[in-house]
Amino acid sequence: MRWFILVLLFFGAVINFADKSIIGLAAVPIMEEFDLSYAEWGLVGSSYYWLYPVTGILGAAWADRLGAKKVLGLVMLTWTVLQFGVLAIAALPLLIIYRILLGAFEGPFSPVAYSHADKWFPAKQKGLANSVIVGGGTVGAMIVAPLLVSLIAIFGWKIAFALLGVASLVWFFLFQFFTKENPVKAYNKVQEKKKKKLEKINVKDFLKLLGSPTALFTTLAYFSTYILVVWFSVWLPIYLVESVQMSSAQMGYGVAIIGVVSVLIYTCVSMLSDYLFKKNQNWRVSRVFVVGGAMITGSVLMASIIFVQNPIWVIIAMCLAKGLTYSILPIGPTIMINEMSERGGLMTSILTSSGNIAGIVAPLLTGYIISLAGGDKVAGYNLSVLFMAILVGAFGLLFAIFVKPSLAKENKEDKKRNLSENRSLKYS
Repeated sequence: MRWFILVLLFFGAVINFADKSIIGLAAVPIMEEFDLSYAEWGLVGSSYYWLYPVTGILGAAWADRLGAKKVLGLVMLTWTVLQFGVLAIAALPLLIIYRILLGAFEGPFSPVAYSHADKWFPAKQKGLANSVIVGGGTVGAMIVAPLLVSLIAIFGWKIAFALLGVASLVWFFLFQFFTKENPVKAYNKVQEKKKKKLEKINVKDFLKLLGSPTALFTTLAYFSTYILVVWFSVWLPIYLVESVQMSSAQMGYGVAIIGVVSVLIYTCVSMLSDYLFKKNQNWRVSRVFVVGGAMITGSVLMASIIFVQNPIWVIIAMCLAKGLTYSILPIGPTIMINEMSERGGLMTSILTSSGNIAGIVAPLLTGYIISLAGGDKVAGYNLSVLFMAILVGAFGLLFAIFVKPSLAKENKEDKKRNLSENRSLKYS
């Protein structure tokens, strides 16, 4: 059951990020149809994230109480309605409203998915499980790019968006009718106890926890990396066409190659982290140093494309940079859940929603930087890349220095989970 659920969460992330990234892949026809400037296109990219952080926290907190199945089912049905609603878009204001609503209802998916996977997998497999979910995001954002580009070319961008709505509907039925909420047989009793605990949260202590070096610098590292996530989603297709001089078809395959290789890289980093944790039970070595080192190395590789403009090196460097810097995405939620395991959904939602604040800033900032360069688009893109590289490298270093997860909490939680898993072994 746990692996089937993980597969569905993977495909849910595929749909989630395909919904995000298809707007970038359709940038050229959309900008031409509505006669948009770069600043207006930056507004479209940013609008997706205006409500995303808030609804991510609210949706995940709701999932802690009512269960992941109900929340994920609701958001998936809403995605379906919104993607079909694209057929009625006829002007920029409607396009922005659509992106705001889509972002609002897609906000809860990632934190709820991480928290749901956390219920089903032991500590020694959490990195792998989360990397599979993150991998679904990369597949949706980049690997399926050639398919999405083909759909846009054949049917037009509106029909392509509507087909993603069909995928959401299929996922909804599979998840609702073929999965369970919790691996523990006595789920109802466990859930009642959890509800009582949720009502007794101490706000002062909770805020103090969020301000601790571990929570703060994990969130900032996630935030910095998410600026890169948004850039890859909104600006990479245009960058490869306008700066690297690729055709639309070459751009699609280039995006897919970057996606495939990066998934392999950050999955390997997560597996290395899990392996080291299994061997030494040391959070600093297995989680923090591995991820911090990967982020710093990835930022250097990202900056290198400013100095080496060869298209082949650009693709290679982006593959490595994306794979290494993205390692915080699967490991970050594990660290946050460890700090307050009974509020797993809420903790991951704060992490992902705080990171997604970058989604509000990044598209507008990139569009502004490109505009500052005047007619020299290459210089504008290079400045945006340098900014991201410095930001990710700096916060990767701070993450490595200041994040010190509580080993005692993890050991105590592992014992509880092992007892729970032994009781529910046949069921699972």
